[in-house]
Amino acid sequence: MSQAVKSGRGGSYMELIRRLPLRRIKSPEEHRQAQSLVLTLSRGRLDKGSSDYLDVLVDLISEYEVRSSQVVATNHVTAAELVQHWLVENSMSVSALSRKLGIAQSNLSEMLSGKRDWSKSAMREISRTLHIPVERFFTNELGRRF
Repeated sequence: MSQAVKSGRGGSYMELIRRLPLRRIKSPEEHRQAQSLVLTLSRGRLDKGSSDYLDVLVDLISEYEVRSSQVVATNHVTAAELVQHWLVENSMSVSALSRKLGIAQSNLSEMLSGKRDWSKSAMREISRTLHIPVERFFTNELGRRF
């Protein structure tokens, strides 16, 4: 196995396939192995093949979690709650995220607190950067989607 895969910096697609073939996850142990590899790959720079492999592996993990009832229903979670959770999980401040997104910190803070409607540019950048579906931003005051 290449040093790149071991260090989490990427590696070739075929090396990753040999390490953990892309197929339906059928057991908790396979699920754990897949999650471990996702974490390893997420820590470094990926080449095109590794990035493609990671995309498919994440889909396989998600499919397994749905089949095994491990997924928590998030229908009533608002976009603001998802962003705030992401901030905590990534140990990032609103100020740092605003710089990353290119959005004024005061505007982002007001959008997160519900004092301001989501701007189109904020929705687009948050969706692209944090992988939060755009439709999450279209909720009523009770957090239910229209």
